[in-house]
Amino acid sequence: MISKIKIRNFKSIVDLTLDLGRINLFIGENGSGKSNILEAIAFLSIQKVTVDGSTLLAKGARVTKPPLYGSGFEPGLKPILFDYTIDGNPYSSVYKYINGNENNWMETTAFEKSSEFAKFLAVNDPFISYDSFDFIPYFNATSIRINSNTPQEKVDKIVDESAAFEKYYKHRYDGYINRFMIYSPEVSQLRKFEEEGQITPLGSRGEGLFSLIKSMAHQNDGLQQIKESLSLIDWFEDFSIPADLLSNEFKINIRDKYINATLQELDQRSANEGFLFLLFYTALFSSSKTPSFFAVDNIEASFNPKLCARLLNLLADLATKNEKQVLLTTHNPATLDGLNLNDPEQRLFVVRRNLNGHTIVTRITEKPKLSTPMKLSDMWTKGFIGGLPENF
Repeated sequence: MISKIKIRNFKSIVDLTLDLGRINLFIGENGSGKSNILEAIAFLSIQKVTVDGSTLLAKGARVTKPPLYGSGFEPGLKPILFDYTIDGNPYSSVYKYINGNENNWMETTAFEKSSEFAKFLAVNDPFISYDSFDFIPYFNATSIRINSNTPQEKVDKIVDESAAFEKYYKHRYDGYINRFMIYSPEVSQLRKFEEEGQITPLGSRGEGLFSLIKSMAHQNDGLQQIKESLSLIDWFEDFSIPADLLSNEFKINIRDKYINATLQELDQRSANEGFLFLLFYTALFSSSKTPSFFAVDNIEASFNPKLCARLLNLLADLATKNEKQVLLTTHNPATLDGLNLNDPEQRLFVVRRNLNGHTIVTRITEKPKLSTPMKLSDMWTKGFIGGLPENF
């Protein structure tokens, strides 16, 4: 898991350090910077030396003019800096704004390392030539073709340097953080089922859900977890994928336990929004094919307040069982009542802007001690933990 991340000079974030658990819930007023935190990590996760707006969009981030990704509190654009720890291993990334460059933000650490390595290969064996911008994501030390006439001592050196380079980049291009996504599912996508996302198996708006469920059914990959989780919806009895579907048909049959068995079953087009969102989230948290590290913006969409609390309980259990780590945002106080602050893997963060407009974050480690015990939802709405507008 990623246990710590420090972000500097990204949008409203000037200098921010987060100590993360498995379930991380962010609350705060509109415009406080919750989405900026998620988008900073999406920015970091891009599998290229230069930041690509279309890839950011596919990952669920908002796309803006390149200079606006940087901090705008002072003249000029400072480098965007990240320090982060994955499974106890520290890493750093530096992005600088290159005026006139097509993509504008370049990860200088990666560029320098890849350029140095490309030069090393060219000097040590003329038969090896790589473009330092393009080959990194596909690099594999075992696939290097070495000139048969190269002296053995040079071969050993090339093999050693190649293995070291591959290890250096493994965390960026084959590891934990590069699959990070921000999910904001839309009911229109969840009803259609046909559309596939640019990034598989699930797109940021819910594209690809049918294909994922179909795959989970064929491979016995968490489908039973989904069905058990859907019992949170009172009327739900079961769902299945019709065996006689044509190649251009995309639907599931959903059984309502109150409807007579002789009548036609529902499909996703006629199911209510809460069911569709719950189906999406449980598939996301249950499948071995979905990212291990991701975010969900506005997790409470389409849910009854009591269901919001129970949903967080459920997702925390699924995240632990399936080794997922997630960042969540919410504007519904009831969601907080599903959080267990006594569990160190479940964390609550209050996001706000300080007097200078910088995004700052406070972690709530325990409920404030009050003369009259309150739920976390009441503590939030009554102003005991912050995260509420102060200008009216």
